[in-house]
Amino acid sequence: MEYRIESLDFDLKVIGKGKVVKTSRAFKTIPTLWSSAKKEGFLQQLIDLSWEEPKCTLEGLLGVCGKEAAIMDNEFTYFMGVRYDGEVPSEMETFSITHSTWAVFPGISNAWQQLYTEWLPNSEYQLANIPCIECYYPPKHKPRNELWVPVIHK
Repeated sequence: MEYRIESLDFDLKVIGKGKVVKTSRAFKTIPTLWSSAKKEGFLQQLIDLSWEEPKCTLEGLLGVCGKEAAIMDNEFTYFMGVRYDGEVPSEMETFSITHSTWAVFPGISNAWQQLYTEWLPNSEYQLANIPCIECYYPPKHKPRNELWVPVIHK
């Protein structure tokens, strides 16, 4: 399984909005959240705030999945946002993540499928107790999206 390890030496400040998602329906619900965000103009608002001052390769539209990497509850909050260090618009919330080591996988849907069954059991890493992040890059970026998984050495 293709992946790379990324190290971030700063806290991630993500701004946006969170929506509660039933875990069993997440793969169907999350795409509809993004579609609704596009129709409502929220997606464009996030795009206008993103990509201003890149600090790392974790730039673009971000989907922060719950409060920890291993989602065990019936519901979790899916936070749609962007990494942003400026003043937070009044209608948005802030989510901060402090973590340095990330396993990064191209192609979000394939990565989710293989993460728990193939990669984790065979890697030298375990999940950290913070959320995974889906990163959707701007047009023409290769890959189009990546899954950022917080890890620590076993």
